[in-house]
Amino acid sequence: MEKFVNISGTKLPIEELHLSFLVNMLRKEFGFLESSKTSIPISGYGEIMPMYTYPCYEYIKSIDWSFANVFEFGCGYSSVWWDQNDANVYGVDSDKKWIDKVKSDAYSHGHFEINLANNVEDYITSLYQHNIKYDVIVIDGAYRYDCVQPSLDCLADDGMIILDNSEWFTNTKKLLDESNLLPIHFHGMKPIHVDIETTSCYMSRTFNRTSRTILPMGGTQREPHSGDSPASR
Repeated sequence: MEKFVNISGTKLPIEELHLSFLVNMLRKEFGFLESSKTSIPISGYGEIMPMYTYPCYEYIKSIDWSFANVFEFGCGYSSVWWDQNDANVYGVDSDKKWIDKVKSDAYSHGHFEINLANNVEDYITSLYQHNIKYDVIVIDGAYRYDCVQPSLDCLADDGMIILDNSEWFTNTKKLLDESNLLPIHFHGMKPIHVDIETTSCYMSRTFNRTSRTILPMGGTQREPHSGDSPASR
């Protein structure tokens, strides 16, 4: 049996009401409409976002990344986001225009260095030059398959590798699957794009950064549930 609701004299199927709530949340809380207008990924709170899937973004946003060393193969708005979250940002890109754009938008709270590489060898070996182990390595640019081994070499013992578009770069994903890292695949929408994609986080077995909160965008802060404590007997 169909269910209807009456809103100001208008009879509306309940599923249409639910759909309107979801669209409004995507528009306001997730910032999807504004992101599409400006081609800049932002949340509903006006914060620049990485172009990862929303579920992945919500997960990494929940973690304190202060003083973390982050290396990105492929810079972009994610570089700005990592910088705004007090990480030390290193990276490489093959497009000077993107590098200049990112540097103009970054706050440079900590170390911020994105270098240009015009050939595959310089690109994939660029992270060795800093002689450090990285807490996060993002594979989201050119030569993704070839970036895997250098990333494994330079990852901290308790670090994480993020591979964007892992549903597309399946050979790169398979190479990471063969490592000792634990894969967590975040499927969903992302800012600006209208298809469903996957951003994968490959975690060290000793990764120990815990979430400060798991309340999602648009989530409701609720009173503690009666079943969330030991029952009286």
